[in-house]
Amino acid sequence: MTAKKGDLLFAYGTLQTVAQHPLGDFLRQKAKLIGEGSIAARLYVIDDPDEEPGVNFFPGALPSPDRSERVYGEVYELFDPDNLMPELDRFEACSPEWPEPHEFMMRSVDVQVEGGATVRAWCYLYTWDVTGARHLVSGRFTEVASDVR
Repeated sequence: MTAKKGDLLFAYGTLQTVAQHPLGDFLRQKAKLIGEGSIAARLYVIDDPDEEPGVNFFPGALPSPDRSERVYGEVYELFDPDNLMPELDRFEACSPEWPEPHEFMMRSVDVQVEGGATVRAWCYLYTWDVTGARHLVSGRFTEVASDVR
């Protein structure tokens, strides 16, 4: 699946504006923030297996059949996907240089945006086992990592 100019991207973790992550800044150079939204998914906080628990963690969303379970984030309109998406794929560990199975996979999802409209957007969804991960019931990664850098 290849994103093209004008497509939308849903970001729910370290790429959100509040996180002030350098790659999030790069995203905002190559895309326009449309606003906030949510997807039908379950959010997990995943500890980096190469670090001590709680030192380096990140969010992972998995689709949920329960439409009331929501993951919240931001919606962006892409205007330079050819330069943006390869960088995001590397960051999300799903570019060709990462071994399979990839930890994240880009999928098209329905996003309910501010005001109630529903749009289709690309989103990086988590694919690995979440047995040891913490379920974040609020669906808001900013609840546990408001100052991710």
